[in-house]
Amino acid sequence: MGQLEEHGFHYEPEAHSMNRREALLNGMGFAACTALLKGFPPLTARQSGSALKPLKAAGACSGRQIGIAADKASLQDPSVAQLVVRNFNLLTASGMKWDRIHPVPDTYDFAEADWNINFAQQNSMQVHGHNLCWNSPLAYPAWFKTVLNRSNAAKFLTEHITTVMRRYAGRISSWDVVNEPVVPWSKRSDGLYPGIWLDLLGPRYIDTAFHAAAEADPKALRMLNIYRVEQGTEEDEKTRKDTIELLKQLMARGVPVQAVGIESHLDASKPLGGAQFSQFLSEIRALKLQVLITEFDVLETRAVGDSRAWDETAARYYGDYLSQVMKTENPRFIIFWSLKDGWWKERRIQGLMQKNLSPRLTYHAALTALEHPCE
Repeated sequence: MGQLEEHGFHYEPEAHSMNRREALLNGMGFAACTALLKGFPPLTARQSGSALKPLKAAGACSGRQIGIAADKASLQDPSVAQLVVRNFNLLTASGMKWDRIHPVPDTYDFAEADWNINFAQQNSMQVHGHNLCWNSPLAYPAWFKTVLNRSNAAKFLTEHITTVMRRYAGRISSWDVVNEPVVPWSKRSDGLYPGIWLDLLGPRYIDTAFHAAAEADPKALRMLNIYRVEQGTEEDEKTRKDTIELLKQLMARGVPVQAVGIESHLDASKPLGGAQFSQFLSEIRALKLQVLITEFDVLETRAVGDSRAWDETAARYYGDYLSQVMKTENPRFIIFWSLKDGWWKERRIQGLMQKNLSPRLTYHAALTALEHPCE
């Protein structure tokens, strides 16, 4: 989960009662929904209602996997589980951050992660691991404050990565080895995320993490998962520049990074990154690194318009962003972060489905964008 969470952008089941907008959308026919998606190719009748084409089928035509982040609690709901299995062939499993999987220094708790991975395997889904190292205090177990120090931090980091990755070797195909190494709000000249690993080990904590990951499971794809690079703001441009500089340094030092995950938590009140973002993706590829989408959703805008306009805008962001990334980089997988809606400061984080699990306009937009390269 991204830095948005640290600043109050959190994800939770919708707690609001159904409003007029949701009631309207639930009752809208397929043609009315697609009429709102200006600029997208029309969806066919066979994709409407219960016959709507699964997202993973749309991705399969161009050889890409389509994933979702879903935790044990949500997947224990049979309706959610059925929806996930029908639409996705890749799962970002829960229960893998340090505070959940390594609650005390000498003890691991694999219960939730094991459950998620078993669910994925039973339903022919691959698994993406999130994450092995993150500077956010949101992921710190309580013992960090009293146990970790400069003399033992590298040992704990290496042992943690080794233990977790070896347990799931052959069962997890890709990992966010280091999460959000660069943030726009950092006061450091290099933009690195200030936190315990950086404080105790310096910038080369990233090297330590990736070398440990390569040793623990050399067959799993090793990713640097990055944040706030997707949009046309000064902060995003700063993060793009700092990230490229970091990647160049890592490559020069022989750090075994193989891919860059673009989180893609978009804010519909801000412009997309356009040509500057496409150039950033091209610079990553020039370093011989894969580009993947790992946490995609959209925070709706409420600055202008009404509820229908907000839905239309969110859907357009889903479609436009996917189309841009697929045209520039053709990522081998795309992971959506919000199956259902969340909330942040009275603004909705628009997922793919409404509370009753009927598809949002965002679903239709994503489906159309995923199919477009194959038409």
